[in-house]
Amino acid sequence: MKKEITLSAAKKLLKKRAPSSHKGENGKLLIIGGSAEYHGAPILAGIGALRAGVDLVYLYVPECNFDITRAACPDFIVRKYTSEYFSPRAASEIIEFGKTCDAVLVGPGIGSRESVIEGTLEILKNLRLPTVLDASAMFALKKIKKFPLEQDILITPHRNEFTNLVDRDIDVKESDPKSMVLLRSLAMDLHLNIILKGQVDLVVSDEGDIVKNLTGNSGMTVGGTGDVLAGVAGGLIAQKNSTFVSAQIAAFLTGTSGDEAFKEYGNGLTASDVANGVGRTLQKIS
Repeated sequence: MKKEITLSAAKKLLKKRAPSSHKGENGKLLIIGGSAEYHGAPILAGIGALRAGVDLVYLYVPECNFDITRAACPDFIVRKYTSEYFSPRAASEIIEFGKTCDAVLVGPGIGSRESVIEGTLEILKNLRLPTVLDASAMFALKKIKKFPLEQDILITPHRNEFTNLVDRDIDVKESDPKSMVLLRSLAMDLHLNIILKGQVDLVVSDEGDIVKNLTGNSGMTVGGTGDVLAGVAGGLIAQKNSTFVSAQIAAFLTGTSGDEAFKEYGNGLTASDVANGVGRTLQKIS
């Protein structure tokens, strides 16, 4: 039986905040995302990060998303790159600024063009921060020939994305030992941390440890909850929690917030409901 992340376990794992700390000392997270089609995803990720306790969230979005992103939430610091889609050119505009941050999340709403993959590779090559890769940005890993990378990496695939990453049609579940071996081997061989999203989330460390998260519900199939999860994870990493610890707590916080939203809205819950509820769950483990 795999260990489970619970309220008491999360409470023990979470790094405690110094009462004397000042603005910025509890993390600065850079989020790179958005595209002509998807402006909302990086916003949801940013709200998730803020509700997870990070001090500062910087959103780098394409020029076409800039005004709506800046208007969406006064708590973000919003910057833009010149394009409707992420690319190596956009990455070059971001890298120097990114070096002032504590962690980076690449992927929410970023689209699936080849330029996105190439831009993500530039970020991985030149910005040696703890990195969360979500959505299409994860597939940049398929073009890297030499592992491990210098920075800690967390990926957040759902089942279909995982099969694409490993180029195998396989259903990873606790009851199938062969699929669990594959999951563990991928994490260890490539030195990756993984949140494999599903009815039961499987959180895997780069050393092959696996913890399951049982929080969450059917209402969370609504679009955007994965963006919230990625943002929560990035926010926790930026606060200097280890990548594996952050992944476990993020899965628990997001799922528990979703469960609370489900009590009120049922299958009519939204990703915004989940994002805004993360702070109440965090309060229980802080």
